[in-house]
Amino acid sequence: MIRTIIKSISVSAICVVSLDAYAEQATLMFSESDQNEQTFTLSVLKDKLATHQITIYDPHYEAEKAYDAFLLNDVMVLAYGKDWRNKPYTDVKFTALDGYQAVSTFDKISIAGGYIVYKAAAGWQPIGHHKANPGPFYMVWKGEMQTPEQAFPWPYQLASVNMLQFKDQYPLVYPEGVESVSTVYQGFEIFKDRCIKCHSMDQQGGKLGPDLNAPMSVVSYRSKDMLRKFIKQPSQFRYTQMPDHLDLSTEQIDSILDYLSYQGKISNVRKK
Repeated sequence: MIRTIIKSISVSAICVVSLDAYAEQATLMFSESDQNEQTFTLSVLKDKLATHQITIYDPHYEAEKAYDAFLLNDVMVLAYGKDWRNKPYTDVKFTALDGYQAVSTFDKISIAGGYIVYKAAAGWQPIGHHKANPGPFYMVWKGEMQTPEQAFPWPYQLASVNMLQFKDQYPLVYPEGVESVSTVYQGFEIFKDRCIKCHSMDQQGGKLGPDLNAPMSVVSYRSKDMLRKFIKQPSQFRYTQMPDHLDLSTEQIDSILDYLSYQGKISNVRKK
């Protein structure tokens, strides 16, 4: 009996050591416009960067959580150099293991408060609709207003980081030929902040949700009134991973619809 207990404890200890060793080999890839790729293991990141113990309110869990993490700025400096903010790019794309993409502007990423988490104090807890393990890397923000609703990226299962010129990376998503003060462009900016994480336009963008412009624009077979309601609160219509957007005004939602309509017309012109 005692031998069995000792053997069980030994096997458990070996499993814990093996899992820790496996976690140390987790990798995070960095690139610039999908070029100049370089990869760092967790072990290397811990060797080269200062680690921080943080406690934050995590909107994914709707609770306070304690994490071990690296400062986002430290990670960016290691991967891209101390002058990374001066590189000729407009956005940073964070891609998860399942294909989820969070695209954020340089201005937003440059704000202090971002962290790359590699360990949860209480162990990784299931997260999201599919109850996924958020590791090996999870991006979080410490500021009270640095939330997903404010378009700060919170991707879990983070696998890669890519600096890019949005217009070059997603030419079929960018509304070519419109003024920045137009409702079409304003709708594009909201789409970029909130929708491209999951949705694509003409097969460019996220892969989790449906393409909203191919083979047909969603505004061509759904009424604007129905789309307004669905964008505002999709949870009223179906069980879905798509979050509610209760903070968006009617004018903001209408600007998204203006953008979708414009891209639909442009897409039809390309096909002729």
